[in-house]
Amino acid sequence: MKVLSLGKRSVAVLAAIGLAVGGTVVSAHAATAPAFIDCQLFAAGEPDHIDPALTSTLVGANVATMLFDGLTDTDANGNLYGEVASKWKSPDGSKTWVFTLKKGLKFSNGESVLPSSFVNGWKRSLDSKLASEVAYHGDFILGMNAYSTGKGAFPASSVVANDAAMTLTVKMENPTADWPSIAGHSVFSPIPTSMVGASDKVEEDGTKLVGNGPFMLASAITKRAGGEVVLIPNPNYGGKASSISKLTAKIFSDTNAAYNAFASGQCDSGPIPAGRYTELLTKWGTKGVKSTLGTDYWGFNWEDPTVGGKKNKYLRSAIAKAIDRQQISDVIYQGVRKPATGLLPPGLPGYKAGQGLTATRDLTGAKADFKRWSDAGNKVSSPLRISYNDGAGWDKVASIIIANLKDVGIPAKLDPYPADGTYFTKMRKGQGQIIRAGWFADYPIADNFLYPLLHSKSIDGDNLERYNSAAFDALIDSARSTTNKSFSQSQYRRAEIQALRNDVVITQTVNRGIATVLAPSIATFPITPLGMVVYDQIVKN
Repeated sequence: MKVLSLGKRSVAVLAAIGLAVGGTVVSAHAATAPAFIDCQLFAAGEPDHIDPALTSTLVGANVATMLFDGLTDTDANGNLYGEVASKWKSPDGSKTWVFTLKKGLKFSNGESVLPSSFVNGWKRSLDSKLASEVAYHGDFILGMNAYSTGKGAFPASSVVANDAAMTLTVKMENPTADWPSIAGHSVFSPIPTSMVGASDKVEEDGTKLVGNGPFMLASAITKRAGGEVVLIPNPNYGGKASSISKLTAKIFSDTNAAYNAFASGQCDSGPIPAGRYTELLTKWGTKGVKSTLGTDYWGFNWEDPTVGGKKNKYLRSAIAKAIDRQQISDVIYQGVRKPATGLLPPGLPGYKAGQGLTATRDLTGAKADFKRWSDAGNKVSSPLRISYNDGAGWDKVASIIIANLKDVGIPAKLDPYPADGTYFTKMRKGQGQIIRAGWFADYPIADNFLYPLLHSKSIDGDNLERYNSAAFDALIDSARSTTNKSFSQSQYRRAEIQALRNDVVITQTVNRGIATVLAPSIATFPITPLGMVVYDQIVKN
């Protein structure tokens, strides 16, 4: 999941009896529970989307997963559990998966959640006409890539709903042992019949984006700075009652403004501006700090004539070696985020330290590589653009990188993009040069970092660099097609080396985590290893 600024939930909201209060249906419990005002989720700008079929950022997905429950989910301890699914099995070595769904679950409009609700949801979210930037997650399903790329019909024989038996059968392209985890991604959410064929604008009307999660939209969302997203309990949710009666997520244009709102008592949570981690965590405490499966990195536009392609490898390696990751960790994050040694983060199955080109600064090597590139007749005719989304403090990281490159003789400049939720869309179109990015695991497997971020089939999706390598693709495809876990892990590691060392298409900086400041009244603020705040389990005194 893309990171805009610095699974989701195990149980959720609401008693079965609803009361009408001011035209809004809430439970008796929710009417007396405290409200929660969040100023950290959208501290760096508006979300791209909150529609589960469309959102590609962590902040948007955090709202989407409060509105929609999928087949499975990951709890705050990192454990996979059934959300709508009560159980699952594979009768043929992970080539086919059969999910049995819980009975009696409903959408917020009262419609039953059935296996066919998932088929309807996937037909919409993976339809090439919707043009979802995260539709590639469906590539695991037999025949789905043709559908999501507009080359074929929906593979009805690969996704079969039996509403009478409450089963959903899914056939995979290759044996996929991790499919139960993958199926928890928000793009695989169910939808009610009222949303069949809904456009990408449905999220702008609070009465039409109808989910089955613990919350629902209170009203149409206002996504721009100064706006907010307001969620209230879903009166038809069958899970455990939420400890908060309303979630208001305020939208800001920069983290400093968001923190100031928190510090003045307007919010229950707030962001930590760059360079103030030690100060503010000392002042407010560390309840909002969590290590997660995530990595920050900077990528090179593979199609850019100066930094992209094979001929510019030694310019990229010079840049990668010049970056002082320890300085970024110390100055910006005061050690809360540690220097990364590869793309895969510690704790992720398949992680191996030292997979990147370098983990420490190598100024001598950087100068040698830059000389080698220059001696081949190349030159930097204008300062390289360090592209990032404004308002989240990335300018301070970019400024360190610019100073690092100056030591090598490589000119560079800040290249900020507005905090309006469109940064990643612009990067997907090739507008960036050296691209700021970060990734939290959507599901805890190596494939979720390597395929979305670097496979050629993810170009126009989360492959922001538009990296296209037959060698890399072959390694990933090989890893995906085998049932031998040891061989698969070996192929994923080789692929990581191919991209980070052989081609140097990205260079990692620090491993991510969630760090937010909390009001003294917040007793519990659960965060999953996937970076999701479990809002319905927040305890506010």
